Amino acid sequence: MPTGRPARLAVVGLGRIGRLHADNLAARVPGAQLAAVVDQVEPLARRLGRRHAVAGAASVDEVLADPALDGVVVAAPSAHHPELVKRVAAAGRHVFCEKPLGLDSDECSAAVEAAEEAGVALQAGFQRRFDPDWRALKRGLDGGAIGSLALFRCSHRNAEPPPGAGLGDPFVDLATHDLDAARWLGGEIEEIGAEALPGGDGAVLSLRFASGALGLVDVHRRAGYGFECSAELVGSRGTIRCGYAARRDGVELLRDGTVSAELNRDHAQRHALAYVAELEHFAEVATGRAEPLVGGADALASLRLAERARRSAGADREVPAA
Repeated sequence: MPTGRPARLAVVGLGRIGRLHADNLAARVPGAQLAAVVDQVEPLARRLGRRHAVAGAASVDEVLADPALDGVVVAAPSAHHPELVKRVAAAGRHVFCEKPLGLDSDECSAAVEAAEEAGVALQAGFQRRFDPDWRALKRGLDGGAIGSLALFRCSHRNAEPPPGAGLGDPFVDLATHDLDAARWLGGEIEEIGAEALPGGDGAVLSLRFASGALGLVDVHRRAGYGFECSAELVGSRGTIRCGYAARRDGVELLRDGTVSAELNRDHAQRHALAYVAELEHFAEVATGRAEPLVGGADALASLRLAERARRSAGADREVPAA
């Protein structure tokens, strides 16, 4: 039953993205209240709990025992996502799960089914669907500004890998975001091919949509210059694009034959507004006032496409998933 009160939400997994979600829930999401934080490294959970004046626990079961809890944000390592989704769903709580939904599509399918059977909502952490620039692309395309889509191009590049992180293959670890964005903007993808760089630092994916449109995605972990999340949609009557210059803001300096701009250093800076907006939406979902705009079926579809791309590139044995 819908309620008018803030959603009480817990965060499970306190790595970089988990800490970001906890900070946002504690201070930047009016419709939500951070209720607890969980990490298997108990001192970390206790420390962050004290910082936000909430409970800090080492097990999700401790926070699921709270009858006032509305939902859980799952931000643990990807391999643990399916099991955590199932445990949270079994407790009757709504779930927000970071991408990817898991590392194996069969396990993820079981998690999606568990949420459906429990009657709880499952929202996937594809923040681009909440980013102002990417939403403008969607409005422009759907509104007919460029006619029918002919070509989708996307670049997703990090300056360097996060320190100390176990890296999965570039398809599941990076390209799931791009594949979800491609489906969201261009519709279902019928054909996919890929090539990966030796060592797994980057890859290129080619797409053919059911509409006949083509797509090209490149991902890279060590681009060096900053974080880029750009897209270009070429249509029958025009082109619309975002993030093309990887700018931090709209200011460029043109001088002495050069162009300079402040660059985004990482995804947290580039998508700061989107990370808040997706949790604002989940707060609505967790209190019964909305349905997820991006759900488990979307997360499962992008993972299956990533698996197909990995097979196409022959990368199954070259780059083990973390």
